[in-house]
Amino acid sequence: MSPRPWFVSAALVAVLSLATPMSAVAAAADDGPAACTVAGVAVPDAAPVPEQIPTVISCFDSVEEAEQFIEDGAPGDLEQVQSAGVSSRSAVAAASTVIVGKAWTGASRSGSALIHYGAGSGCYGVTFGFPSIVSGWDNNVRSAEGLNNCWSSQYDGTSYTGGKLTCTPYCATMGALAGKTSSIVYRPAGTWG
Repeated sequence: MSPRPWFVSAALVAVLSLATPMSAVAAAADDGPAACTVAGVAVPDAAPVPEQIPTVISCFDSVEEAEQFIEDGAPGDLEQVQSAGVSSRSAVAAASTVIVGKAWTGASRSGSALIHYGAGSGCYGVTFGFPSIVSGWDNNVRSAEGLNNCWSSQYDGTSYTGGKLTCTPYCATMGALAGKTSSIVYRPAGTWG
């Protein structure tokens, strides 16, 4: 199956989620595809995070299809993030893609999956930040996992603000943060948010 791509800026996602609570992405998370992928940008340790990271999302009928899309290099999606001018901040080769983490709408890896990925080999000397979560997953994450040397820090506010929980690397439940995640950072294993 071909992915259903969306390309919008992070600011537009925030505006759409406020203006239309049941946006297309929200509907996709609730009763549509089993998994959606979101491209991220690797930021070298100690480098500033770009102010505008475009949100590039594709949705699939199964987690396996989404993972295969990433393994195949996320054709069309990763290029959109890089062409937006943020690729120069990446210290990793654009030739390979890797899953850095997953978030689910249900506890213990159940429900719809939001799969975050980027170029490179994972969180080896780099961080991947997602300053806002796409509509449908915003305030709807109930389990999460960092992959490929990544720990995920879940924040209840956008732009990494408010309460936080670091999954080292897996959280079967989110405790007091269940259903409150609005931004996520994937950091090298052993690094607390």
